Parts: sequence; structure tokens; C-alpha cells
Amino acid sequence: MSEQRARRTGRSKVKGPSSEKLAVSFEKGLVAKVRRAALKRSAGNISAWLAEAAREQLRLEAGRSFLREYEAEHGVITKAELAEVRVRWPRD
Repeated sequence: MSEQRARRTGRSKVKGPSSEKLAVSFEKGLVAKVRRAALKRSAGNISAWLAEAAREQLRLEAGRSFLREYEAEHGVITKAELAEVRVRWPRD
């Protein structure tokens, strides 16, 4: 594959030392959605889009794990505590 074509298609001849190839399968309807999302966010680079989605999922799972541990030690966070947080740290 020529260097110019590799850049145009988002495919590289040489993988970086920290990348590893992974094969995945999705149902057809999901494939189309992933392709559209990758086109919008990653210039059509499905690998980049999936890597970002995986990082986000891992971040969310880490947050859920922390919350479970916190509540196991301190008790369930109450609605009143959540309301107090919203007052102190409004979103915008």
C-alpha cells in the first residue's frame, strides 16, 4: 500500500509498538451505526472510534466500581446528599 493511500484510508503499513490487532463481530444493524459514528468522530477510522469507546467504557466501569466501594464503606448516597452536591457544584 502506498504511503499516500495509507494516509487517505487511515491504514498504516506499520503498526506502532503499542497497538495490537483485534477482530470483532457485530450484528449488521450495529455495524452500520458504528461506521456512521466513526465517520463523524474519527474520519472513518473504526479502530480509533472503537478504542475511544473502549476507553470510555473502562472509565465508566471504574467510576461504578469506586461508587460501590464507597457506598459499601459509607452507606448509600442519599437524595439529600445528591441535592447538596448539585447546589455546591452546578453543571452550568
